[in-house]
Amino acid sequence: MDKNIKPGYKKYLASMHGKFITPDDVIREVVKEGAGNLVSKKRIIAGEVSEVYNIILENKKPVILRISRSPRPNFLQDKWAMEQVKKLGVPVPEILLIKYLIVGNQELSFCLMEKAEGKSLERGGINFESLPEAIRKSYILQAGEILSKIHSIETLGFGWIIGEGKAEYNTSEEIIDELLKRKERIYKVADAQKFDRRLVDEALDIVGRFRERYSHINPHLNHADYGHKHFMVKKGKIVAVLDWGGVRSDSPIYDFANWDYWYGHYIPTNWLKEGYQNKQLFDENFEDTLHVMRIMKGIEIADWYESQNYGEAVEKALAKLTDDLNYFK
Repeated sequence: MDKNIKPGYKKYLASMHGKFITPDDVIREVVKEGAGNLVSKKRIIAGEVSEVYNIILENKKPVILRISRSPRPNFLQDKWAMEQVKKLGVPVPEILLIKYLIVGNQELSFCLMEKAEGKSLERGGINFESLPEAIRKSYILQAGEILSKIHSIETLGFGWIIGEGKAEYNTSEEIIDELLKRKERIYKVADAQKFDRRLVDEALDIVGRFRERYSHINPHLNHADYGHKHFMVKKGKIVAVLDWGGVRSDSPIYDFANWDYWYGHYIPTNWLKEGYQNKQLFDENFEDTLHVMRIMKGIEIADWYESQNYGEAVEKALAKLTDDLNYFK
């Protein structure tokens, strides 16, 4: 596991991945079908959802195997999105095989893909924060330009993309409604952290008032987990964008809100905006929309980590929620 991952999160990841164990013979057969004979494999413990392996084949070629335990068949959304963005020049690795198998009493989804060249800007042997500012900024400017291409793809519906291009909901109003239905659950999360319920009410009120503006937004493809940990770089250039499993149909501002939420405190979101080609996105409503989406994300993140019994992450999510509420005061 990467030494740059903080101890609390490292412990949480180890706990999550301890639940993910696929038999060696199953892995070997899937790899053989999609790419050739497996010689060695090494577990990669990084993301929170998939079981991931770095695999060396008999011909010395490295490949990546991702295994999902999602209740629905997975990885078709990755394939669809990667095919769309590749046509526009976005660098992505090739998917070699997608396969579904019943293992034990559970259906598993397998995705075998090329291993991208280069190193990840986070958790991949590069200490991004120690790089000179000019180099850090040059990477993020490139990321902004790439993001413009991703966002140029129009989509239908709103929410997570399921399968080959189908969005979770038909309208943005359904996203708002689903979030507002979580009120009692979020109260319980707040109570567990001794967080004022009135702040929960304030957050949900802001989300509710966003309904009208949201309904006029035209959805586009969002990576939805766009960050430097998913950028593979080589010789000063981003050579691959990874992890398309959470792609989303939404306002392009969603990706900026996600970036700002997770990385904005140490990688300026303005760098990403500077590299972004469609400057019309940054109108008078941009910052308000970004902060509403940060609030929506904060509620979802707090709810998720509470369900995973990861109290430290819940506490951080609620602290960020407080900051975003202060923006509207």
